[in-house]
Amino acid sequence: MTTDSRALSPEATQFTTIRYEKDAEQPQIVWLTLNRPDKSNAISIGKGCMTQEIKDAMDLVNEDDDVKVVIFRGEGTNFSAGYDLDQVYRVYGGSPTFKPYQRRRLLVDDTQVTGYLKAISECLKVTVCMIHGWCIEAGLWIGEACDISIAASNARFAHRGNRLAFGGMPTMPLELLGGHTKKLTEILITGRAISAAEAEEMGIITRAVPPEDLESEVYNLAKAICVIPRDAVTMGKLARRHVLNRAGVLSTDLCVVYHTLGTNIRYKEDETDLMFIKDREGGKAGDAFRKFHKNFEDALEKTKYFKSCRPE
Repeated sequence: MTTDSRALSPEATQFTTIRYEKDAEQPQIVWLTLNRPDKSNAISIGKGCMTQEIKDAMDLVNEDDDVKVVIFRGEGTNFSAGYDLDQVYRVYGGSPTFKPYQRRRLLVDDTQVTGYLKAISECLKVTVCMIHGWCIEAGLWIGEACDISIAASNARFAHRGNRLAFGGMPTMPLELLGGHTKKLTEILITGRAISAAEAEEMGIITRAVPPEDLESEVYNLAKAICVIPRDAVTMGKLARRHVLNRAGVLSTDLCVVYHTLGTNIRYKEDETDLMFIKDREGGKAGDAFRKFHKNFEDALEKTKYFKSCRPE
């Protein structure tokens, strides 16, 4: 993806995990590209990592009076594979021989794990998410936090992280209110992959479009939004945020607590095949990840209507 020939102007501030570029033809549009294609744009956590850089980028967007729209997209074959598996648990300083303190977990969860979502949700400009390939868990949260999300019709979505420790916990009330609640709950619990068409039907994304139309459709929509006066863009964002805050939709406080608890669950002897963090220590995180999810996918294959979406 992101192979367009459109002229872009990089910001003076250089990032390492994202690209922040103004559109040369329409400088009121910022393209924010998740830029870890070798990791399927897995979201790294912490200072100097993607969560912090997204927060910093949102500060730039808010402070730039010319910007009206920011478009999130991903470099490479996928939008985002979710959180970086190499950092899970280790981001708190945890290891097989050291159990991290609760205060450390709470700090990281509040400022980073949910911090970048707060920054996107509270952005004073219009946010648009352009999704292709896989869009998993923390990557899907970006799409949910944005005002508008448009996906290629062959994109696939999943909340795989909930299998690891959380058993179907929504990160934000927005997850349950942003789609049909029972349908969303089933996706959270099973972790099965769904198609872009099903994601549109559920209200997770705004629209599924043919892959060849994805970039032009997002760009032309963003240009249309730029017709709105600057003051109206900011006022509209604040009004929507006000309503969502009154409903508790944007609150992440419970997520901070439950994410901290979720990284401290215990396994019984008959659950050892689910110990991803332990398996990861013996080899590559990717291998442990595939072994972990095979248990779930094999079980789902025995159902008739709840199998994961397969690549087209």
